[in-house]
Amino acid sequence: MPKYLISYRKTEGAGQKPEWTSFTAQSDASLEAQAVRERVDRRMSVLGEQLWGNGEAVWIGTGRIDDVLYRREEAAPETSIVYGLVEE
Repeated sequence: MPKYLISYRKTEGAGQKPEWTSFTAQSDASLEAQAVRERVDRRMSVLGEQLWGNGEAVWIGTGRIDDVLYRREEAAPETSIVYGLVEE
């Protein structure tokens, strides 16, 4: 079963630098931008986080989880959600 890494930039208060937080999903529906956004919105509502950026979702490819995390850092500053398929 495929595993997807989904990351989003979160802020916990005004003036803070946004940091990445991540979770994994094993559903093909998670690859749809709307499904990704809904899942992120749900997590943020439960954890009280805010999404930073324009909410754009970007696919960053496949690879080992550390490779995907590394490539995530290359996302444009206005990008707030990235996701990729990770190898187990």
